[in-house]
Amino acid sequence: MVSPKHETYFWPLLALVVVIVPQVAIPARLRLGPIALVPIVEGLAVLILLGIAAMRGPVPAKARPLILTLLWVLIGANTTAAGRLVIQVMRGTPHGQHPPSATRLLIATGLVLATNVVTFALMYWQLDSGGPDARVSEHPPYPDFQFPQTGDDDIAPPGWSPRFSDYLYVSFNNIVTFAPVDALPLTTRVKFLMALQSVISLIVLVVVLARVISLIPT
Repeated sequence: MVSPKHETYFWPLLALVVVIVPQVAIPARLRLGPIALVPIVEGLAVLILLGIAAMRGPVPAKARPLILTLLWVLIGANTTAAGRLVIQVMRGTPHGQHPPSATRLLIATGLVLATNVVTFALMYWQLDSGGPDARVSEHPPYPDFQFPQTGDDDIAPPGWSPRFSDYLYVSFNNIVTFAPVDALPLTTRVKFLMALQSVISLIVLVVVLARVISLIPT
C-alpha cells in the first residue's frame, strides 16, 4: 500500500485569503457586512496556518486544539454576521434613512456565503479522521466522512486520502443542495456541522433574496 504524502497548507491559506480580500476591499458604501470580527479572526487563522506551513511537517499535537478553537470562533463570527444581516433586513429601514440597495444586499449575502463555505470546509478538513496529518498516518482514526474513493479501490489510486479541495467541494454542495452529495457524514459532530451550515445558508438566502426581489422594479 502506498502511503499518501502530508498535505500542503497552501490551498487552505489561499481559500482564506480569497474570502478576506473582498471583505476589506469592497467599499463600505457597497456592503452591509460582515462584522469586523470575521476578517480579524480570518487574519489570525492565516497567520497560524502560515506558521504551520513553514514547519513543513506534521502539526505539533499542542497546536491542534488552537486550530480547532480558532475555527470554531470563525464559524461563530460568521454565524453572527449572517444573523446580523438577516435582522437588518427583517427590521426594515428606520424613518428618514435610505433602504439598502439590491446591490448591497447581494454583496453582503455573497460575502457571508463565501465565508460560510470556506470556514466549514476548514473545519471538516481538520475534524475528519483526526485532521490532515492523522489521515495519512499508519493507523488513522475512524473517519467522519465516507468518500466514494475510500470504499472502492477501483476508482482511486492506492493510499488515496481526501484533501482540502474535497472538503471545499463538500462544503459548497452543502449550501447549494442542503444535503451531502459527494461524501456521507458518519459522525454526530459533522452531521451537526452540516445541518448548521445549511440552516445559516437557507435563512440568509430566503430572507435576503426575498428582500432583493421586492426591490426589483415591476
